[in-house]
Amino acid sequence: MLKMLIVDDDWLISDSLKSLDEWHERNIDVVGTAENGKEAIFWMEQENLDIILTDIRMPEMNGIELTKHIYERNSNIQVIIMSGYEEFSYAQKAMKYNAKGYVLKPIDTDELMETIDRIQKDINPMKNESSHPENEPTTYHDRLVLSAQSYILANLMKSLTLKEIANRLHLTDHYFGQVFKSVTGETFLNYLTRVRMEKASELTKNPNLKIYEIGSLVGYKDPKSFTKTFQKVFNMTPNEFRKQYFVNEKQ
Repeated sequence: MLKMLIVDDDWLISDSLKSLDEWHERNIDVVGTAENGKEAIFWMEQENLDIILTDIRMPEMNGIELTKHIYERNSNIQVIIMSGYEEFSYAQKAMKYNAKGYVLKPIDTDELMETIDRIQKDINPMKNESSHPENEPTTYHDRLVLSAQSYILANLMKSLTLKEIANRLHLTDHYFGQVFKSVTGETFLNYLTRVRMEKASELTKNPNLKIYEIGSLVGYKDPKSFTKTFQKVFNMTPNEFRKQYFVNEKQ
């Protein structure tokens, strides 16, 4: 079974495309959706993807940048570009990065499936019979959590809540919280705090960033709250952490 990811910042488009019956008919597993190239790269690191269907205009990392990223890493992932008619010249840039198809918006399902059928013939069937890494997500719950994690990592600067992400996944807060903990072994809040602090610790190594700016970049609008959480995790303030890093660098 071929694995496909849909990348579009319009969740209505992503959801409607993901729910097409034609995927099942073609033995294609749509493993999830992403809002931009950064989220897509996270999925690529977790899943053995065969096809990526991506929009061009997206925040953070657009479709051309994503296609270039895949091309430069000699990936076997087949990329199909979606865009509006007025963006055709822009979409042509993606073709030089070996994009395998171009589909106009609004999406014509027949046109899309013709492109998919052509690409399927080019993909070596033996590739999909090979064993996948043991840690590769395979269950419904695994992929729910992977969807949540990809969104969190791409939107750390936002005020994220369990309720917001549960809504995005069309789940109740309680159910999503249970699923998240059963898959990751930690609560949603613990995970969110951990990845925010890990990112913050990396950002302290940039001397051009002020501490309050770092806090804002990882979702803390209140500098005092950021410093308090950072100190609780690392047993030192962000400033102390930064000073220690540069002292160690000089040694």
